[in-house]
Amino acid sequence: MVSEQSWWRRSRWPLVSLAVLVPAALAASLSVDAVDYLLSRPSAVTVVERGGAGELGGATIRVIDSWSAPADSSLGESYGVPVGAALVSVTLELDATAASEDFVCRVTLLEADRDRRWTTSFGTDYFPGADLPDDVPLGCRRHDTPFPFEETFVIPLDAQDRVVLEVIDPAGLPRVLHLEL
Repeated sequence: MVSEQSWWRRSRWPLVSLAVLVPAALAASLSVDAVDYLLSRPSAVTVVERGGAGELGGATIRVIDSWSAPADSSLGESYGVPVGAALVSVTLELDATAASEDFVCRVTLLEADRDRRWTTSFGTDYFPGADLPDDVPLGCRRHDTPFPFEETFVIPLDAQDRVVLEVIDPAGLPRVLHLEL
């Protein structure tokens, strides 16, 4: 006579191995993306005081001037700033003569206490760099001489006084600069 084992006794080892192997397989497959994500996050932040210069990837960058135009101001109305928003303009000077040939950086406006970010934008009423000479490069990239460039952002009015400029060299992540305006 053969005694029948209970379902639990027959299935316990496969179930235990399943309970161990499924989380291990998930952890192994997701860890590749998690490591890449953590290495690409800006985490080593250098704060540069207003008027100071910061070094990133062999380049030196500093804020020359910044201004904002809320929608309800005369300047905001002339630039067509949407209601409840402000146009923020930042003029920077970049000296990337000592940087590598493929140096390029990304500039965003950051509200650090709420972790909101805005990329550069412009409209038909205001084009950044329009008053700069024609031979000056646009944007944050390597050039043989130091040059100024302008970035503009349209942000919510409530963030206007709490923003810093975040400059990222993708090749130098996780190191970033926060330039105070």
